[in-house]
Parts: sequence; structure tokens; C-alpha cells
Amino acid sequence: MSAGSAIGMKVLNIAIGIPVGIVTKRVVERVWLAARPENPPRKTNQKGVVWADAVTWAALSGAGVVVHELATRRGSEVAFRAITGNEPPPPPPSKAEKKAAKKAAKAVK
Repeated sequence: MSAGSAIGMKVLNIAIGIPVGIVTKRVVERVWLAARPENPPRKTNQKGVVWADAVTWAALSGAGVVVHELATRRGSEVAFRAITGNEPPPPPPSKAEKKAAKKAAKAVK
């Protein structure tokens, strides 16, 4: 993986992530409003927040974040292939993957 590929992927992630984030936010808000006519409880210290509403909003928002990240990564990979004709660089390893690699390296010693 070259540094240019990594930078190119980051630029594509930003370029694709911004509109995907806007759309995802609007979809999450519309889903909430379709199910509940009140505005979502954005802060837990708001007066009159009900546990069920706060937990439901948190779950819906979390699902929106996951959809945003997945759509951004997949869209960036497709755009990278279309622009360069090459495979995109792999995503950076997660904390769990780093921890497992460190543990495996330690076990070998």
C-alpha cells in the first residue's frame, strides 16, 4: 500500500462521507418522527425524557452511525476502483485486531 493510496482513500471517505452523513441523519430523524410525533430526546438531561424514548433514540442513532460508516467505506472502495483501476487499501485494523496481533506476537516469543 502506498501513501498516495491511503491519502486518496481518506479524501474519498471525506467526499463521500459528508453527503452520506447528511442523508443518514435525515433518515434517522424521519424514522423517529414516523414512529413518534414528538421530537427525539437528544439530551438525557432534558425535562420529561422517558427511559424508553432515550434508549430507542440511542439505538436508532447507533444504527445510523453504523449504516453511515458502512456506506461511506463501501462507496469509497467502489469510487477508488473506478478512478484508479486498482484495489483500495485495506481499512486500518480495529482495536480488537491490534490486540489479537499483539497477543499472537507475544505468544511466539
